Amino acid sequence: MFKETTKNQRMIAAVVAVAIGLYLMIIAPTQAMITLKLALHAVMERLIPFDPDFYTAVPILGATFGIWMILIVFGGALLLVIAYSIYKGKLEARATGMGVSAIASVAGMTMFIPWMVLIVADYSQGPVPGISPPDADVTKIPPVLWIMVVGLIGYFTFLLMDKDELKNKIYKTIIYTGIGVVAGMVFMNAQHGVRYFEFIPEYLNETENLDRHDNPYGNKYTNLDYYDAHALTTISQTQMDVIKADEAVDIVQKDKTVQSIVVKKSTPVYNPNTIALFLGGYGNYISSFLMIFMVPFVFLRKRWAYNTLLMATLLSMVATYWNALVRGSFEWVIGGTMSLGLLIFLLLPVFKQFLVNPEED
Repeated sequence: MFKETTKNQRMIAAVVAVAIGLYLMIIAPTQAMITLKLALHAVMERLIPFDPDFYTAVPILGATFGIWMILIVFGGALLLVIAYSIYKGKLEARATGMGVSAIASVAGMTMFIPWMVLIVADYSQGPVPGISPPDADVTKIPPVLWIMVVGLIGYFTFLLMDKDELKNKIYKTIIYTGIGVVAGMVFMNAQHGVRYFEFIPEYLNETENLDRHDNPYGNKYTNLDYYDAHALTTISQTQMDVIKADEAVDIVQKDKTVQSIVVKKSTPVYNPNTIALFLGGYGNYISSFLMIFMVPFVFLRKRWAYNTLLMATLLSMVATYWNALVRGSFEWVIGGTMSLGLLIFLLLPVFKQFLVNPEED
């Protein structure tokens, strides 16, 4: 029944496609750019001078926001192109509308979170001294939040505008909501993974010849072998510059406990954070995008798309739990558990029937 639609349902879906398409092409890019610029101003002026591990947020946000903006604009154009096909009841067009809306929804969510982390969050009481609290009049609702809201409207419109039974619509709402939420969480885990994988303290001081290819301090793959990866997240650049190699110093951890550790090492020691952050960062980026891009194809119940979705979810679960073990951070536990939950839901027959044709089993 999900293939059958009424004329009114097709009309509503087509109107939504046109409205969202115009919004994504004309309004959403400006909302995203405003959010990006304000977030970058906050991180550069308020955070980086006192907590240098935030510096990687600048290139990472610039790249990821840019990718989202391009995808959003192309997606808006695509919605306008397929609006008539949606009105004619073409299932492939409706699936495409879901895919575009999924991109917008996850983009809005993942562009909203940096606003909360970089602008709204108060680090003045944190382990790194000197960071000023956010302005008293800062708004908690950035312009980019509306991209998520509009994307969700399209997502569920294209998903539910058919003659399917109510119980089936409820099941579809649950599983397709799960895919979108987990894709967003996986992307945010990736942001954190890449942020710490790319972080090189030596770039922040005046070390000479840092760009030489034989300098292990300036290489993201070997850099952490000379530093304690956790200490880097809790001390300032000034503190880091005066610490001597192999010297044990008292470090205030993020939970406010004090631990005496060696921050700098004179000889390299293999650091498992390197592979954990690489997979939890770049691996999770790929997993997140695969989850999003598979939405229209699992809606059409393609076996290869379902298998790809399983693969991406499994990879994300393993990579994220790996970081939870290595880094001991609860945010990775949350991400890994959400991926595990989605994997279980994808395998349950009650939900699987809406993602792959049961006759193919």
